[in-house]
Amino acid sequence: MKPFVIFFAAIFLLTIYSCKKKGIDVDYSVLEVHDDVNLQKIIFLNDNVGYTCGGNKSENGVIYKTTDAGATWQKQYSNNTLCVYDIKFVNDTIGYACGENMLLLKTIDGGNHWITQSPNQPLQGYEGTLHSIFCFDANIVYVAGGKNYQTGLTYKTYNGGAEWIYNTFDTEFRSVWFTSKLTGYYAGYGAMMQTTDSATNFHPLTINGDFYVSLYFTDSQTAFACGYNGGIYKTTDGGNSWNNQLSNNNSIVSSRHFNNIQFENGNKGYAVGSNGLIIFTDSGTDWNQIKKIDDSNLFSVCVRGSKIYISSEGGKIYRLNR
Repeated sequence: MKPFVIFFAAIFLLTIYSCKKKGIDVDYSVLEVHDDVNLQKIIFLNDNVGYTCGGNKSENGVIYKTTDAGATWQKQYSNNTLCVYDIKFVNDTIGYACGENMLLLKTIDGGNHWITQSPNQPLQGYEGTLHSIFCFDANIVYVAGGKNYQTGLTYKTYNGGAEWIYNTFDTEFRSVWFTSKLTGYYAGYGAMMQTTDSATNFHPLTINGDFYVSLYFTDSQTAFACGYNGGIYKTTDGGNSWNNQLSNNNSIVSSRHFNNIQFENGNKGYAVGSNGLIIFTDSGTDWNQIKKIDDSNLFSVCVRGSKIYISSEGGKIYRLNR
């Protein structure tokens, strides 16, 4: 191919990519907890009641609750040193949260009081971070985490936190999801694991290498995963095989880093990441980018009907309407 043809082809592709990168406009509003903290996770139990948690690493940790769809937030928990990374509720009253240095919390009154759990540590003085919680019911809860990318840790309880059983691994985990009492999935640094006996034994799944930070199952066979290295992956056979919907970062694709993925149903979902990255799919196959609201790091997304809540830096929550 002649040099001038290559040049104009490159300009054409660059123009298309630049236009696409601008993204789709959406209507949004900004909600605030009025504290300068990173909000690592946001969840809603119904249209009005929601929780968000976070803090600043090795500085503080917080949990907030709203009862008016995010218009106002009340601080329910705080500490001076340990960031809170995830929060899940079984019902209106029973919930769990986790974070830095093995922080594990439970509430039985809708978050008015949080009780510190005391799981056994695999090593004396172990200071791993617990990143993800999955509550199967009020008694059966799974937790995943680790440290320094190469040390993984899982916990499970069958009695509502009275006893916690752990397993250790050679990869750090960032996300856990169970599709039944027996079958569960753990995703993390360069690997994804499956258990079929309720987190007693594990085996690796075949999937391209990425730093998997978030898993979301829409049914027992269909799931999506996103990676900090920029990939989106889908399985329709319970994790036996995975298809790349978005390839991870390379020398051609500009650098993108995902932090969280969530779906409203089998087709409609969202993923968010660093530098204001928001993408969505209405088909479960093709992904489009939403125009940047700002350049903040976006940590988690919660889909609640026509509203999409996204937690961010500086105590901000973005509520998108679609």
